[in-house]
Amino acid sequence: MGFGEVASHLILFIAAVIIASSASAIMFVTVQKISIEAGEQGEILKKVIGTDFSIINDPANVIYNSTLGAYVIYIKNTGTEEILLTNNTLTVILNGQVVNFQSDRVLIKPGETATIYVYSPQINGDAKLIVVTDVGVKKTFEFSG
Repeated sequence: MGFGEVASHLILFIAAVIIASSASAIMFVTVQKISIEAGEQGEILKKVIGTDFSIINDPANVIYNSTLGAYVIYIKNTGTEEILLTNNTLTVILNGQVVNFQSDRVLIKPGETATIYVYSPQINGDAKLIVVTDVGVKKTFEFSG
């Protein structure tokens, strides 16, 4: 076995080590990315599962504030996550139309209740209100206007 043969074996060994190291680094980075994405998805899923609320008005006795031109709706956070009450995080639909609303607070913590003012002309007869959060949790409330 001459020096040339040893040198070629050494070169092949070094190349194999470099390829194995590269493959190992690529697999490590890939596993890290998957782990981070799984963690992010877990946080999103936790927020979806933990978000819940109830509309606690009496359907036969919903208050209409004629000065504001708005229905007074009470929302209670019955979940484990906080709920933001902004136009970017909450959609309010009254009788099939997206309507403007305002809230007495920006954030409802679990167990707390907030008042939202749903702007609409007063409705004679039955009405259907749908409230949808930014994570897709939806509640429907039917009442007599």
